[in-house]
Amino acid sequence: MLVTKVVGCILIILSSSLMGFYYGNELKNRVNDLKELKKLIILLRGDIRFSNTPLPEAISGIARRHDGSFKGFFTGVSEKLSEYSGNTFSQVWKEAVENQLHSTSLNKKDKSSLIQFGENLGYLDKEMQMNTIELFINQMEDELQDLSETTKEKVYLYKSLGIMGGIFISIIMI
Repeated sequence: MLVTKVVGCILIILSSSLMGFYYGNELKNRVNDLKELKKLIILLRGDIRFSNTPLPEAISGIARRHDGSFKGFFTGVSEKLSEYSGNTFSQVWKEAVENQLHSTSLNKKDKSSLIQFGENLGYLDKEMQMNTIELFINQMEDELQDLSETTKEKVYLYKSLGIMGGIFISIIMI
């Protein structure tokens, strides 16, 4: 009977600790994904501004050059745009955000701002596209700055709460 309680307590502490480490790691991955997305949007801006590349071709170029977690997203957008299925750019972009970004650590807020970015990007002339991209990059920089100020403390908090929560539940169960 005592052995069963000890094994149960160890499993509870272990599982809650792993949950804390998981959520801390997810927060770190979200920061990394936002940095990667910002870099890709900057590449998109450069292709449109300096190479005078049309938006579908610029997205296709990024999909070919990039091998990170957003490759499937940009590849999906590029393939849908090349099909000429009659969907608008914002519809294709929204569908890709909803279907292709499950493997990233972006939260709902990040995805909704990305959808809004696609809605504002697809139907404008070059100058307005540049302004839209600049605005989105500035919003991402603000979000990254807020996250970078609090990430270390939140990761420590998640890990500590996971461990302490497991110990607390184990004490209550004994």
